[in-house]
Amino acid sequence: MELLNRVGRALKSQLSHWQRQQEAPEELLERLLGEMELELIELRRALAQAIATFKSTERQREAQKLITQRWYEKAQAALDGGNEQLAREALTQKRSYQSHTEALGESLTEQRAIIERVRGDLQKLERKYLELKSQKSLYLARLKSAIAAQKIEEITGNFNNASASSLFARIETKILELEAERELLSSSPLEKKFEQNRSASYD
Repeated sequence: MELLNRVGRALKSQLSHWQRQQEAPEELLERLLGEMELELIELRRALAQAIATFKSTERQREAQKLITQRWYEKAQAALDGGNEQLAREALTQKRSYQSHTEALGESLTEQRAIIERVRGDLQKLERKYLELKSQKSLYLARLKSAIAAQKIEEITGNFNNASASSLFARIETKILELEAERELLSSSPLEKKFEQNRSASYD
């Protein structure tokens, strides 16, 4: 359904907006409810217009049916009176109005299908809206969780295997440098003299 797809796209758009503007999840949810309320108003208006058009077309068809019947009766009367030419003219008018009546009947079939589809869309959206509104706290918790999960994914996505390997390589290099420095100092003759001097002063 196109309308519900639009609502889904609106939710994704609002989520992106929240990430850019750091909008609170509560405000995001309220914004989504507002979007759905506007869609409901639009859909109810569309349904009312479709029903009004259907009823108008139905009245037109009934009027055309009456006129068709009258021309048939006139043709029959002319034929009974022995005026075949007038009867043929009346039958021509009757066929014209009958054709118009049939076209209106086909239009009513199409309009009825549109009304049923719009009514179904409205019922689905109303259920979604009432569900979201009645379980607002639950959806809010789920929304916060989804946002947090997406942020974690972004962070871990930036910290890939290459950057991890590079970090550990730098740590290992630093450790080796410190170990080499300690070994060098411990084997230096001058360093040994300083160590002996410190030991003598303690004695």
